[in-house]
Amino acid sequence: MLHTAPTQSAVSDLEQRGPGIWTIGLGLIVAALLTFVFAGRAEVLMMPVLAMVAVVAAVIDARTLRIPNWLTGAGAFLFAILTVHLWYVRHGSWQTVVAGAAIMSGPLLVAHLVSKSRMPGLGDVKLAAVLGAPLGAVSPVAAYWALLLALILGAGFGLISQRATKRRVFPLGPAISLASLVTAFAFGLADSNGVWTL
Repeated sequence: MLHTAPTQSAVSDLEQRGPGIWTIGLGLIVAALLTFVFAGRAEVLMMPVLAMVAVVAAVIDARTLRIPNWLTGAGAFLFAILTVHLWYVRHGSWQTVVAGAAIMSGPLLVAHLVSKSRMPGLGDVKLAAVLGAPLGAVSPVAAYWALLLALILGAGFGLISQRATKRRVFPLGPAISLASLVTAFAFGLADSNGVWTL
């Protein structure tokens, strides 16, 4: 039987050691693939951060039902620096970065505020904002598709999890992370007109 409630030992373990070597390794592989896909594009520097935050958040949330503030805070800080670089050096638009963060996190924040169960949690909202920022740099439309895919994946996973465990709480972070990565790859493999290059 699956357990959705975080165990204190799992939370303490991750707080003491951080993400494991397999999580870091998977994050580096995904980061390398995304960097390759976005090579030559202005957003290329954001992709390794997107990959690492998404992978680490998915693993930690799946194990503990928590997305740590140090992870979303570090991601937000790095994306802020990279947004300045994108705007000042590459002459990109910082408004699209903000739009991407708002598109992904806004609906989840509203759902959190009106939900009596506080589902999704604030960690999910912060993760969506952090992952929405680099997707917005690619295109605000990418953030929209990532949100839509995250909601579909989250609903499916939540239904399965609730039926298996008889509990209402389930981790949404893996759905947000997977949706962000799939969308990033999809938009990275398409040219500026949305045509697939492979």
